[in-house]
Amino acid sequence: MISFMRRLASYCSCCLNCGSFFVRDGLLCKRCDKSLQRLRTVAANESKPYAARALFEWNPGQSDLLSHLILSLKGPGHKKIWSFYAKRFAQTFAEAVPSGKKIYVIPAPAKKANSCDHAYLWAEALATSLGATLIRGLENVGSEGTKKQRRKDRGERALIELKATVNYTEGVSFSEGPLIVFADDILTTGATARAAHVALGGPPHFEVWVLAKRSLSCGASRDLL
Repeated sequence: MISFMRRLASYCSCCLNCGSFFVRDGLLCKRCDKSLQRLRTVAANESKPYAARALFEWNPGQSDLLSHLILSLKGPGHKKIWSFYAKRFAQTFAEAVPSGKKIYVIPAPAKKANSCDHAYLWAEALATSLGATLIRGLENVGSEGTKKQRRKDRGERALIELKATVNYTEGVSFSEGPLIVFADDILTTGATARAAHVALGGPPHFEVWVLAKRSLSCGASRDLL
């Protein structure tokens, strides 16, 4: 069913969830968009050493509407839709973003180097919405980046290793350091975010911004993960 909706949406402008032709900017019809808003979250996970902010709470197998949206946004397309949700994210967390501080948004590295995949489009849209600077600052190490994240178990995710290609903190005092934002579409175990924090030298002002925080629901269909 999900693959059918994705294929239908690629040929015409229709709701990803129900197929309605009265679609809005977020690729959903008014009714489905209203249902999606019930999954919104404004609370940040302030777990040390950094905060993680997500626009939605995603429970695979329970919130199929969000599953349809997320899976349909995978890949290099849908730039306008990522921009739509980035603006909603910016509005939701506007008060939490420090004013007057330089912000660098760094996307999760794509499997294919320098490609504009979904994580890059999300990071680009966030940077535009917040007037931040977008820079590719990370790359995968070894073969871990070649396997789809949703096919990895907890053990495989824990082995993720990234390498920084930039240095933003050299010669900058702790208090004046920029806010480094790691942008990805989904936060599950947090392994990729932790690898990014380590690779970037553990910057003191670091946050993770994602479209959705996913729970590891027992019994959830693999097709929805």
